Amino acid sequence: MPPKKEENPEEQMRKKFRAKCQFRALGRLVLVNRYWLIEGVDEYKGVDDVKRRVTQVIRTKQLKKRLLDIQDKALLNKPAAERTYQEQQYLYRKLGDLKCFKRYPKNVRRKLAAATYFKYYGPNRVIVRQHHEAHAMYFIVNGDVTVSQLFYDDLLQQYVSVDVDTMTTGDMFGDVSLLHNTPRTSTVTTNGHCELLALMKEDFKYTLQALVQKQWDEVRRAMSAFTYFDGLDEMTRREGCITAKMKSYAPNETLLGDGEGVANFVYFVLSGRCQMIESLQVSITTHLGRNHYTLYDPYRRDDRESDTKLGWSQTVTEGGDEGPAISNMVLKPPSDILPRGSVRLSDSIPVSEAPQKPKAAPVNLRTYFMQVVMFNPGSTFGFGENMRDRRIVALTPVDCMLLPKVWLLQRNTANIWTRIQHYLEKKIPTKKQLFKEFVSARRWQEFRDQVVSDVVARSNAVNFTTVHDVPYSIRIEEMLDI
Repeated sequence: MPPKKEENPEEQMRKKFRAKCQFRALGRLVLVNRYWLIEGVDEYKGVDDVKRRVTQVIRTKQLKKRLLDIQDKALLNKPAAERTYQEQQYLYRKLGDLKCFKRYPKNVRRKLAAATYFKYYGPNRVIVRQHHEAHAMYFIVNGDVTVSQLFYDDLLQQYVSVDVDTMTTGDMFGDVSLLHNTPRTSTVTTNGHCELLALMKEDFKYTLQALVQKQWDEVRRAMSAFTYFDGLDEMTRREGCITAKMKSYAPNETLLGDGEGVANFVYFVLSGRCQMIESLQVSITTHLGRNHYTLYDPYRRDDRESDTKLGWSQTVTEGGDEGPAISNMVLKPPSDILPRGSVRLSDSIPVSEAPQKPKAAPVNLRTYFMQVVMFNPGSTFGFGENMRDRRIVALTPVDCMLLPKVWLLQRNTANIWTRIQHYLEKKIPTKKQLFKEFVSARRWQEFRDQVVSDVVARSNAVNFTTVHDVPYSIRIEEMLDI
């Protein structure tokens, strides 16, 4: 038997060091994932440790709401090549209806369920870091994350981190960096306990690359539809496509306002029409058979003025206060600022309003809705306009491209975004001006009813027509004035 060849001491040290590193990595992995590994701990049956029993009951209630149990997570940590056909089918049934997967066809969902891996990150953990190499894309199963970017501050003469977005269950990130083989453009940090599904770079090529390329082309075409981006270079356009979001809205769905919408993003309307609606609180008093209207705004001291004090000596009969009044104003911006917009408003500069302590509302208070502005394809909004008591609602199916406001202001070529913001602030009317439009509509309604009454009274012919002879749909439209 030949003598055993002695190993090189340097090789022995290298092997020992590699084994030590692997053991430490395994220990760190167990510590990091201990949050979900405790799901498999046997139930504690004792009665002495009350604190442990309470913790167990609370954890059990939380586990019932979770989509993935410990067996599912263990299976998702198994190498994809070693998963059997039955295991792949089980994962598809378990993950196929996830919110983050529903956007894909069924065959793509099958591939994703068979190729993704489970990842857990604790609070305040960095998942991907800006400028680092991309190795995977991620789907959020549970939890939420904050997306931040480094921008150079000319005043501080240094780079500062700015939060640009928040993602939650059903969102995904990291796909574009894999598509173009570029470093990460943002840093993603967990806000709490976060569970994700990771798709590795090698698996991305045959599962999602074609779909992501199609979505990328769609965003690029959307940016090309606006002349604002013509002066951007190729690298900046690519950054814009990475940070952009494509959103679709159904009729009557709220785009922005009432707590809805994506914060700190600017909306670019690609197709469809939407409107900005503002609610007015109007106090109604009756004197000598006529109605008098008073604008009520609890956040301003000087808005509780009657129409007579404001120079609008308006009186309306009892029959003139049915239904909301809608202002049919359309915004048409100048071509040098909004070349493709189609919104038009009265030329009035809004008064800056400092919030005051709300006052007690009067008893006879009614809420009316005024249409402030119409947004058509080519319009843009979300630059920080005053949205108090306002919301933007889709009239038809609407498609929008959303870009981070901070990203746009960092690339403020020819001061274009500041000019658009100033234009919107100047053209959107104040609450008082909307109230004046409301009173004018009531004045016209009273005058119309009075003219009709006079003509009917002077007529000698016997008229047997009643209101019931008018089609019901016409009566609804006339009463509500929608």
